[in-house]
Amino acid sequence: MAFTQQDFAVFNDQTVAGRMALIREQLDPKFEALGAQLVSQLAKAQLPTYVNVAKHLRRHTNPAPNTWFAVGPYKRGYKMVPHFEVGLWADRLFVWLCLLENIQQPAPYAAILDQKRDLITNLPSSNWQLSGNHMAKASQPFTLKQLEAQTKRFKTVKRGEWLLGKFWQSNDQVFQTPGAVEEEIKQSVKQLTPLYRNLLSGIPTD
Repeated sequence: MAFTQQDFAVFNDQTVAGRMALIREQLDPKFEALGAQLVSQLAKAQLPTYVNVAKHLRRHTNPAPNTWFAVGPYKRGYKMVPHFEVGLWADRLFVWLCLLENIQQPAPYAAILDQKRDLITNLPSSNWQLSGNHMAKASQPFTLKQLEAQTKRFKTVKRGEWLLGKFWQSNDQVFQTPGAVEEEIKQSVKQLTPLYRNLLSGIPTD
């Protein structure tokens, strides 16, 4: 069940009911399939994880501008802990390692990000992106200066967030080869797994 350029067409439907029906019919099965593969991949790294597919239950007036699934350490809920998100906007497919505003104690995670900076700066490839807002599709190419600024903002600003990942534009040639973008997503998650493992150690135990 590979992602294709046709998947982005679900966002052409401007009604809540119509877009949600297309998301459930066309995208959610692909999310479940890829999510299961990522769970298996992370299990081999001895990191038990669970898939949560976005349901958009509060969408009644405006259709969802994006949709996604999350892979994280809890069966129920993922926004309060480090997790991966994979999803689509109308013009791109993305994968993020996320620390969202829902996290109650950001300081321990920010400390881990500072302590493990080498895990980030030594990531393979050069097309990593940073974002401080999971609700906006805008992101910035990875730089050390941007990394430092984003980590500081995550720690000090009440609604600060920290995301590191990649995206593929809807017209990217990768969609011409079935399964290719899924392999790139799995490879990205694999490369981020050492950092993810360290971030999980920051989850409060009380």
